Amino acid sequence: MNETIEVAIQAPHRIAITILSVVLFALVIELVRREFLKERYALLWLATAGIGLVIGIFPSVIARFAEAVHFQLITTLFVVSFLYVLGIVLGFTVIISKLAERNRRLAQDVALLAHRVQRIEENRGGI
Repeated sequence: MNETIEVAIQAPHRIAITILSVVLFALVIELVRREFLKERYALLWLATAGIGLVIGIFPSVIARFAEAVHFQLITTLFVVSFLYVLGIVLGFTVIISKLAERNRRLAQDVALLAHRVQRIEENRGGI
C-alpha cells in the first residue's frame, strides 16, 4: 500500500508539476505588477500554483486522497481538475452577470442624463 503512494506520480512528472507551478506563480505576480490582473482574482491563481507545488513536492497527498475516495489516481486528478474548472467558470459567470447588470443600469442613467441635458439646452435656447 505504501509503495503505490510513492510511485503514484513519477519523478519527471513531479518535476514538471513543480516547475509549472513556479512559472504560474511568477506569471501571476508579474500580471498583478503590470496591473493586467486584479489582486482578488490573482489569489485564485496563486492558490492554484500553491496546490500544484504541494502536489509536485508531496505527491502522496493526491495519492492518499485518491485512496480515501476509492478512485484511481488519474480519475481523481480528472475529477478534481474538472470541479476546479467548473468552479472557476461559475465564479466568472457570476462576475459577468453582475457587470452586465451594472452596464445596463449605467446605460440607462446616461440616457436619462442626456435627456435632461437636452431639455435644459432647449429651455435655454427659448429664453
